[in-house]
Amino acid sequence: MTLKELSLRIATWRDRKGFYTPSSLDSVEVRDAMLGKLMLVVTEVAEAAEAVRHNDKENFEEEIADTFIRLLDICGTMRIDIERRIDEKMKVNEGRELRHGKKTTL
Repeated sequence: MTLKELSLRIATWRDRKGFYTPSSLDSVEVRDAMLGKLMLVVTEVAEAAEAVRHNDKENFEEEIADTFIRLLDICGTMRIDIERRIDEKMKVNEGRELRHGKKTTL
């Protein structure tokens, strides 16, 4: 299954479960709703970090999956061709200097 197919599957599932994700950013209300959705992504990443702190690999993997589910829901709902966007961004990244000129390896 491609990321595009998966993102549409997730968005369809979310609709069936009665949740809302904005499909545009053209009003203050939908931008506020999108900010809420993005904070849910941050929450999933924080939960993954907490799993790392507790050396809980099973929960870490689950929270990483939740992070992708939330991101792909946004992509599917907004009809973002995430495979194309990742490819375009990787081409930019591949052209950058070592560690983007930073000293840290993170």
